[in-house]
Amino acid sequence: MEYRELSKQLCAVFNLKGITSKCFVHKVECILVGLTFVKVPNRDYKLFFSIYPLWRPTLKSCIDLPLLLQPLVDDNGLDIYLSDGINIIDRCSTQFPLLNGCNTAADFVRILYEIIATDKSIQTNFVLQMKIYELIYGVALYLNNIDISQDVYIQISNQISGWDKKIFNYWYGDKDTTLSKFLEFESNKRKIVKNVDLNASDSKIIKLPTYKFLV
Repeated sequence: MEYRELSKQLCAVFNLKGITSKCFVHKVECILVGLTFVKVPNRDYKLFFSIYPLWRPTLKSCIDLPLLLQPLVDDNGLDIYLSDGINIIDRCSTQFPLLNGCNTAADFVRILYEIIATDKSIQTNFVLQMKIYELIYGVALYLNNIDISQDVYIQISNQISGWDKKIFNYWYGDKDTTLSKFLEFESNKRKIVKNVDLNASDSKIIKLPTYKFLV
């Protein structure tokens, strides 16, 4: 199926709206959750489950770099192309439970921790793990859940000594400085709330379908 037609169907089923020509999302409080089409050279499109933060300084910086990008895969764990003839919508429903806008914050956090624990490509890449930790941390602070934010700090502090120093420095800077910043809960929360409020006022975001985390 051609991606434009499929995108219309996916938007109807999962209540998504295009924020770029290839990215279709809805807003869940402080994040954008949805699906992104990626064209592979000399091949067809692949589909990725994607989560973007709304707490970066500008909306462009939020959309340019997702914190989670997970490919749709078949029963053997191989990436699915749109031309493979597989029922994309059914597989998205089963593989990406967070596409359902009605989730509790606890379920959201649990599923993200499960991704870190079970996704082989993420297990072997601490940069991808850090992105998910950042996602959990940011959502928790926005919801004023300091316990979850503290748990993220503990998770990172227990592992960071085993992560390659040069690679970590390239992405995040000094390890000790990065860890200490995670402990600045109140100032980080104020910054997150301020940036989310700013980005959520953009006309592109206002038009999106919107959900809140269930209690």
